[in-house]
Amino acid sequence: MEYDMSNAYALKALMERVLGNKAWRELKHCQDLATWKKYSKRLISAVHASIVSTVQVSDEAWFEEISFEVEHAKKSLDTAKELDVLFANLSAALGTISFLQVGLLPQRHQQDNVATRPGSNWKLDVVRSVQYVQSNNQKELQAAHNKSLKQDK
Repeated sequence: MEYDMSNAYALKALMERVLGNKAWRELKHCQDLATWKKYSKRLISAVHASIVSTVQVSDEAWFEEISFEVEHAKKSLDTAKELDVLFANLSAALGTISFLQVGLLPQRHQQDNVATRPGSNWKLDVVRSVQYVQSNNQKELQAAHNKSLKQDK
């Protein structure tokens, strides 16, 4: 990857949002694989920490699946020898964790063509269901947060 500040800009911005301004400063002009590995592993660790700290009710098997995928992600990031491989491994890890968070990682390698329209093909509650709930206090905090976001624009 040749230097261009726009390269991986969305990922750099995500790193700053999640890991702070130092991450942005170190990654802004960065082409160094070791630096990108460091922050990619920190991002995966932050996702794991947020899951463990936030999810209040789940079966133990789900937490074990998440932990396994986090460790697998860190190992796959360590093995990357080029930035494009690192980014692909990071994307795969985040995608896998995202699907697990909504219930199940689809196993569709036997199918030729899978439509991505909402419907029963994407209802992933075969082994567990996900439910998001808000207390009144959380609703108030969300409204205040949304208001501050609108003022920032």
